[in-house]
Amino acid sequence: MNESRDRLEIEMVEDPAADLLRVLFDYKSLSLSDIAELREGPSDAVLTGRLEQQLRRLNPWLDSESTGRAISALTRISSVDLIDANEQGHVRLTYGSTLPYTDEKGRRQDRTIRYFDFDDISANIFEFSRQYVMKGPRQDIIPDITVFVNGIPLVVIECKSPALADPIGEAQRQFRRYQGLAEFRGLGAPRLFEVAQISIALARDAAKFGTTATPPRHWSEWRDPYPLTSDAVSSRIGRRPTAQDMLLAGMLAPANLLDLVRNFVVFETIDGRRLKKMARYQQFVAVGRTIDRIRKAPSPQRRSGVIHHTQGSGKSLTMVFLAVKLRRLPETENPTLVIVTDRTDLDGQITGQFQRSGFPNPVQAESGAHLRELLSGGAEHYGAHHGAQISHGCSHADICHLRR
Repeated sequence: MNESRDRLEIEMVEDPAADLLRVLFDYKSLSLSDIAELREGPSDAVLTGRLEQQLRRLNPWLDSESTGRAISALTRISSVDLIDANEQGHVRLTYGSTLPYTDEKGRRQDRTIRYFDFDDISANIFEFSRQYVMKGPRQDIIPDITVFVNGIPLVVIECKSPALADPIGEAQRQFRRYQGLAEFRGLGAPRLFEVAQISIALARDAAKFGTTATPPRHWSEWRDPYPLTSDAVSSRIGRRPTAQDMLLAGMLAPANLLDLVRNFVVFETIDGRRLKKMARYQQFVAVGRTIDRIRKAPSPQRRSGVIHHTQGSGKSLTMVFLAVKLRRLPETENPTLVIVTDRTDLDGQITGQFQRSGFPNPVQAESGAHLRELLSGGAEHYGAHHGAQISHGCSHADICHLRR
């Protein structure tokens, strides 16, 4: 029976996933011999050979010493636990690492190196390996598929046979072992997850994703291949998309993957515990379409719109993700962002969400007059301004009339 399930896992889940990455997005497949050549040893998560090549390409000023330091910034993270390590890794991946640099005139200065080119997606190298062996302190782990960008393992995928009673649950349990959590402490290879950002469980007609130390109840489906359509996915892979096809098409499209890592991850401290959260597909699509409207609307009046949320669907986080992207858009020139609410408790909830998510310097206006004062002084608020409007049923006329 186990042999039958292993065969189903490979033929019905792992093979189709690998084929989709190749056919739909032109990911390159790395053999185990390729992996051996590109990394220093089986206990190393990063393919340092590929990363060194890309660091020099993206940062032409780097010398050998600085390149080594940039690699060490990812491979030698000092931390108190896995979440702390992953947060440090995420900050370096998204903002870069600052390193000392001596120019041709002997002047010493600090410069930021880039691990990815977020503006020109084609400048990055997207690859994957099957049955990638990672050596842990006491035993090895062997994820079914590992996705690398510029040699950095960003996504770990575990495939399970659809014949299992609870394939997603089995995969989630395996990820807990891989990350060395709770009852599996010391049995995994957590170094892989110091830089990996997304964990994916596949079983053909069932598929969910999580991130570092995500509890099983918080794993989510991804049902929209935006900006592709399901018909486009079907046409390109030659069959009706399964749940795992939709998740992979939506999350691992090269532009989407780097967008998710850069703009749709937050770390929060709740009840004394540090947690990592990643956007659900509804939030990702809503923010993407909002940004598209802002960029392409034929007139300023056409830039506005309404995003509908049900209660408890994550509207505060959607605002955080949108604010992060707006601040990075060259067209908006680091905008002032304003959120307007119609209830005091909602006002406090949204302010708290921005603060917990590490968004810099949110200021909570105490009145309409206070808001006018802050805006006239150039203070930065969050929400809908510079053409991006999010409506939450405002009923305070002295605030509402400031909206554009």
